[in-house]
Amino acid sequence: MSTTLIALALFGCSDDGSACQRLAVPVQTFPTRAACAARLEEALGSDVALGADAPTVQAQCLTTRQLAALGSRSIDLSKINSLR
Repeated sequence: MSTTLIALALFGCSDDGSACQRLAVPVQTFPTRAACAARLEEALGSDVALGADAPTVQAQCLTTRQLAALGSRSIDLSKINSLR
């Protein structure tokens, strides 16, 4: 039986969330989406999030497969959110 891990990632984004880059921070993984969601506010209050050079910072819980597929390119998080 394979286990799907959920990753918490931080993104520096434009105000509308259409142009986001992953922030350079170690990715935390969790066994469930609920466990990840419980840590979103903490991640947004981290030094990395607060010091980001971006108009907004967003935290997302994604499967590790989704996160790997994003790579380091600029992404539109509104499209990623529809993959849930």
